Amino acid sequence: MNSLRQQVHNHAVALISLVIAVSALAYNTWRNETTEEQRNVRHAAFRVLESLGELQEVVDLRYYYLPYEQSPGQEGDLRIRGFGSLAMTRDLMMLMPEPAPDAGERLHRAWLDGFDALILLDGNGRHAAPAQQAEQDLTSSIERARQAVLEVLKQLD
Repeated sequence: MNSLRQQVHNHAVALISLVIAVSALAYNTWRNETTEEQRNVRHAAFRVLESLGELQEVVDLRYYYLPYEQSPGQEGDLRIRGFGSLAMTRDLMMLMPEPAPDAGERLHRAWLDGFDALILLDGNGRHAAPAQQAEQDLTSSIERARQAVLEVLKQLD
């Protein structure tokens, strides 16, 4: 009967091949999981960047044009577009690594606090101070969210 040492010696090539195959399988599985996770984050990031652009358009339209137009339907359209884009943006940012979730929450809070103030005019037909502040807050929140998403993209391998 062959000793264990003799059997290992006789089957060394097979054992080495087995170790290499298992190692390669483990690495390949890890790499595939990492690649898929990064692909998902990258896709979400690009979608968020598109939505942030849409949000900026809504802010600009509501601030610069809506107070001076007599189109009641546009108010509802901007509100629906804005809140729809905001919800999707915040949800996607919550699925991304830091600093995106925090920036998404700050954007959501700024939107809820300032969206209605964007159309406020003073007695002279100019934007009231709360409208100016809301426009600045929303624009800077959108920019901070954009920077957070770009930082997440830079962190990917």
